[in-house]
Amino acid sequence: NKHSFDIPQTGQQTVAAPHNFETEALRTRREPFKRSSFEPRRDTQTNKESIQSEPPTEESVPAAVPPAAPVITSFWTRKLPFNKTFEQTRLLLLLILLTPLTIFAFYPAWENIVYSWTNKVDYGHGFFVIPLTALFLYLRFDTYPGTRYKVTWLGLFPIAVCCVMRLYASNQYLDSVEEWSIFFWLLGLVWFFYGTRVFIWALPPLLFLVFMFQLPYRFETLAKHNLQQIAAQFAAVLLQLFGEPAIPIKNTIRLSTMELGVEAACSGIRFLVSIAALAAAAILLMRRPWWQNIFVVLVAAPLALFVNAARITLTGILLVHLPGFVNSITPKLRSPSAVADELSGYVMIGVAFLLFAGFLWYLGKVFQRVEYA
Repeated sequence: NKHSFDIPQTGQQTVAAPHNFETEALRTRREPFKRSSFEPRRDTQTNKESIQSEPPTEESVPAAVPPAAPVITSFWTRKLPFNKTFEQTRLLLLLILLTPLTIFAFYPAWENIVYSWTNKVDYGHGFFVIPLTALFLYLRFDTYPGTRYKVTWLGLFPIAVCCVMRLYASNQYLDSVEEWSIFFWLLGLVWFFYGTRVFIWALPPLLFLVFMFQLPYRFETLAKHNLQQIAAQFAAVLLQLFGEPAIPIKNTIRLSTMELGVEAACSGIRFLVSIAALAAAAILLMRRPWWQNIFVVLVAAPLALFVNAARITLTGILLVHLPGFVNSITPKLRSPSAVADELSGYVMIGVAFLLFAGFLWYLGKVFQRVEYA
């Protein structure tokens, strides 16, 4: 191909043919695009040749990227790697070796604990505490801090507290103190073998273990005495709201046809412990903000007092207005008042759970999480 400047100039001027742009556009649409048509012109430099021929200048050299600032991690925020094989092996060995040791070393205390679970209605929930604690730990596993291979000597401090409590309990013949020493023994084992970070991570579920122990005798007696009077006053008010003439006299409610005594078993300690355990389980499972957990804790005691007073009220209504029904379901060697109280207790346990669930639902509706764009 020759350029126009290569052609010798003559007297006659060459007239270029007119270019038809519409025909060229139609041909471009009909024919497929060919890669070979994109060959560079020979009278221009290619990109590769220009790069080789022109030396780099200061403007063409990109500026050096400054190194990223080092991420400062503390002892509490640093996440250690997780070794699944080591964790499973360690857990299996600890269960095999320490479970028989714990049962053997605290056998008298375990015997008293199981007896209270079996024969005292206030502590019948104790059979479910250890499985629920294991479940709570499993559900929190997504926040596990990582594997630590060394023991932590600070874990010997709760174990030392356990030994002091056992020594004091054996000298003073205090079975409840010996039972509570098991709690510090378990805390010390977790702290010693797993480290401080895992101990703090597991502390909320481990605190749930306190519900498997019965309260100290003096504290329980004093609490029941005060709760009996509160329950009698509260139940008398509820009976009056239902139109029943009720007069509270200490631990007794005088009705129109009979007297209803509020015994120690009707003090409400069972409802208080059960609803407190239910509140702790809700806090561990739902993972609400800490300020919402305060509302959950504060509502437990008033709800327990109300449910216990409602049980006494329902017992009085059954004995006054439905004596025939109560006598028909009363077996031999049992009093109608005991059967009415037991029936009312079963009904109000379900009511307590429904009320607590309704409170949690209402709390979730009031305080909703809002995400900003």
